[in-house]
Amino acid sequence: MIGLSYLMNSESLQVLAQTSVGNSTPAAQSPTERIVYEFARAETLDGWWVWAAIVLAVVIGTSLCYFFYRRDVAELPRPVRWTLIGLRLTVILALVFLFFDLVRRTERRVTRPSEVVVLVDTSQSMSLPADGTIDAPSRIQRTIDLIDQAKLIETFGDNHRTSVYSLGGPEGGSGQPELITTSAAVTGVDADESGNGETTTSNSATTAVTTSDLQASTNPFVLFGLFCLTAGAIASGLALFTGASAGLRGRASASDATQSTTALRGGSQASRTPTSSGSESVGWFLLVAAITLGLGIISLGSVYAVRTEQSFRNVVGLDNTISPPTDSSSEPASEKEDEGPKQQVVDWETALAANDAQSRIGDALRSILVDHDLTTLAGVVIITDGQNNGGAPLSSALSLARRGEVSLYPIGLGSSRPPTNVRVVDLEAPRRVYPGDKFAVASVLQATGPTAMDVEVELIDALDTGEANNSGNNDNSSNGSDQSNPNTLAGGQVLQTQKVHLEPDASLSGIRFEIEPQTVGRRRLAVRIVAPREDRNSADDMQTARYEVVARKLKVLAIAGGPTREYRFVRNLLYRDESVELDVWLQTGRTGMSQDADQLLTEFPPTAEDLFAYDAVMMFDPDWSAIDSASLDLIDRFLTQQAGGLILVAGPVYHPKITSKRGDTRSSQINGFFPVNLATRGPLLGGGRQGGRNAWPLEFTPEASTAEFLWIADTPEESFEIWNEYGSVYDYVGVKSAKPGAKAYAYFSDPTTEVSGSLPIFAASQFYGAGRVYFQGSGEMWRLRAAGDQYFDSYYTKLIRWVSEGRLLRDSNRGVLLVDASRVMVGQTVTLRAVLVDDQFQPLTDPFVTAKLLTPDGKIKDIRMSPAADSPRGGTYTGNFVATTSGGYEVQLTVGDALDEQTLRQTVQVRLPTSELERPRRADEELQQLASTTRGLYFPVDTNTSISSIAQELTTKIEPQPQITLLAGTPDRLFGERRNAVLMWLIASLLTFEWITRRLHRLA
Repeated sequence: MIGLSYLMNSESLQVLAQTSVGNSTPAAQSPTERIVYEFARAETLDGWWVWAAIVLAVVIGTSLCYFFYRRDVAELPRPVRWTLIGLRLTVILALVFLFFDLVRRTERRVTRPSEVVVLVDTSQSMSLPADGTIDAPSRIQRTIDLIDQAKLIETFGDNHRTSVYSLGGPEGGSGQPELITTSAAVTGVDADESGNGETTTSNSATTAVTTSDLQASTNPFVLFGLFCLTAGAIASGLALFTGASAGLRGRASASDATQSTTALRGGSQASRTPTSSGSESVGWFLLVAAITLGLGIISLGSVYAVRTEQSFRNVVGLDNTISPPTDSSSEPASEKEDEGPKQQVVDWETALAANDAQSRIGDALRSILVDHDLTTLAGVVIITDGQNNGGAPLSSALSLARRGEVSLYPIGLGSSRPPTNVRVVDLEAPRRVYPGDKFAVASVLQATGPTAMDVEVELIDALDTGEANNSGNNDNSSNGSDQSNPNTLAGGQVLQTQKVHLEPDASLSGIRFEIEPQTVGRRRLAVRIVAPREDRNSADDMQTARYEVVARKLKVLAIAGGPTREYRFVRNLLYRDESVELDVWLQTGRTGMSQDADQLLTEFPPTAEDLFAYDAVMMFDPDWSAIDSASLDLIDRFLTQQAGGLILVAGPVYHPKITSKRGDTRSSQINGFFPVNLATRGPLLGGGRQGGRNAWPLEFTPEASTAEFLWIADTPEESFEIWNEYGSVYDYVGVKSAKPGAKAYAYFSDPTTEVSGSLPIFAASQFYGAGRVYFQGSGEMWRLRAAGDQYFDSYYTKLIRWVSEGRLLRDSNRGVLLVDASRVMVGQTVTLRAVLVDDQFQPLTDPFVTAKLLTPDGKIKDIRMSPAADSPRGGTYTGNFVATTSGGYEVQLTVGDALDEQTLRQTVQVRLPTSELERPRRADEELQQLASTTRGLYFPVDTNTSISSIAQELTTKIEPQPQITLLAGTPDRLFGERRNAVLMWLIASLLTFEWITRRLHRLA
């Protein structure tokens, strides 16, 4: 009875399961799992009357059993009566136990950890100073300090899973936050009912047990059971021996030999009428045997039923080999610990580059609240200057946070009261001009402070010494400037001075100068503000830009398949340009025909010397069949080795014939020059349009905003207004897609021409080796002349100079360094391309080259340039960098050895967009409202604010809120089978023992 009651105690069974594998913890007993023993039948019984009926049936059954057994064994000694009644009652209780169906299941506790989201504003205004002090770090730099140096993620990691998002995706301003990293989830939560959420380490079960483990894990219940069974066997033997001895002594005087065969039966009969001492002894031995038999079976069988990973031979210690458990829940801890996210090493300067054109805080915050589970989201930390200047208003996200009871914790960066300051925001100047060619220099100014002010602005010109700019937007002593006054240029001459009225509300003011260069060579321009006395930061009073005055004429070859209107206008334009030397080949021309050109050709330049004399080749729907394979090879070399420029203006006559012969090697070579994949269908099947009835404006891409050859007016804004009004076209040629590495600038906007969700590309470019190739979908740019001849002239003049830039700016005979855009916005990626040769003028074969990037803040970074996969020839290397702050960048690439060292240079001017500069102050009121409305806390970051203290206070204020869910597993089938086997073993053994005892005492 004692053993049976133990078997019915589920808590004791759980203790037994935990101690049955020695010192190791079973697989199901990890911090997120718990073994549960329960009576399955009891869960299905509903209603008090059902329980009352069962209890009444058990009571009646046991009472009747006791009543009839007591009458049946009334004449037997007292120990025997107790033994027989106890055996039968134990069997009844075992049947009741079997009826209630004890099962074992693994209750899995799924813990969803508390989560904190850190949303970082990566708009371009975050590149502004963090406060109004001189030499203050940028706002994004203070953000990196908070996340990286103050270890904000690690601080949250003890209680929360932390996800870091930037404000927008790679395109900027998309409103969808970009996930940067997610810290690993909390490893485990204590499964006690207190719900303290104590972090623990999961230690799952073993899959194999060695001999030493088995010896160390010998269960005391097994030893006790073996001891009881042994004691029961001994007691049973003693009972039989004592009973037999008493029977023999009672028949010692019998002389009838025929009764000797019934000695055993006589002994039993004698046992009913023995001496009192003999009967009592046999009864006590039987009672001890019955009790030890039951306890032994229960103790040994309980361990056998619980330890399903072991056979019976393993349980009793006869076999040392233990098979691994088959339950999937006993998965090794090492595998379980590998599940879940792991925090990776993040380059925070790259990941948090201030590259978004707008601050769409409302859209990003709303997206986070929609995508995350608000029941476990303990809080959202927003690191921003508070300028929500795009997308949905903050109120929509605020209402969503209130409904989800999610607290917001804004961290405000920047100065709430900007000090009096004037600054040069941007400087625009051409990279290359010609002697006597008047050009414009445009600059943007900004002022903050209590009152408006009038300032003098100077235009300074100086010889470029070629040294690095190590002082940000201004030159220091490394390039010849005076260290005592960083806003000077060594040898600089003030060319012009203008007075400008600046409003104190941070609005932008433009200023424009016009100069006419006379001296040939590399030069440097600077726009400098003569700052008032109260100006707090003199480091931003000047910006510089490099330009080069090129003396030699630009030599251009124009090839046309016919005298189209576009060809004739461009030919006349270039022939009148004194800086251009023009040769033409009109393929339909006849001998003696007059052409406005410096030289008339009747065939393609036959030799490399002839072709390589040109800087750019323009082809207006040429007849490619008149250009042989040798000439195509020369074009390939002209682009890849000589950094020449190629302009391809498509047309309806010869262009469709390029793809008419798909298997022709010449067609494949011609296709390779184009930056786009040409359509293989003919014009009659949709491979383009000829003679369209309606004109459609070009749909420009974001890349067009940085393409200076499209700036046909004084400003980019005015230029694209003219394009939209007068730059509509009727026709295009069939193009499937842009090639990898190519840039698309414009699409033909007719929606009926859309194929597979994409409009036909009308303008695109690519690097081909060291050269540039530009594609134009039709010869209709002459329509710009309706707005003025100067716009058409500006487009083609800038375009020709842009494609031939590699030829004109070659710093060395060892190679050329190019950038895809010389003027970009903050946050854009600048692609570098270098075509290099060794000292034998063969393509360079080094696995990589390293360029130096000099940033506006004076830092020097290495750019690793790898061989270009898209280059048809060796020696071409590519790399890129992200423009993180405004100002002038310079890339330097050193080639050659110490005896013949040469440096290739390129400059890039980076500027901020207008929308991000109009309100540079920190929006304290808006950020405070975010915090107070959602029961959060606002942390303004001022000059003396400790970053570490903010991280610690955030950890204290944001309370963990994990969610724990209990999942009941399925019953353990093997445990049920062994439980039934043990019960059958127990019932059969007790009934057998009872039967033998009754037979020996001559009971029915």
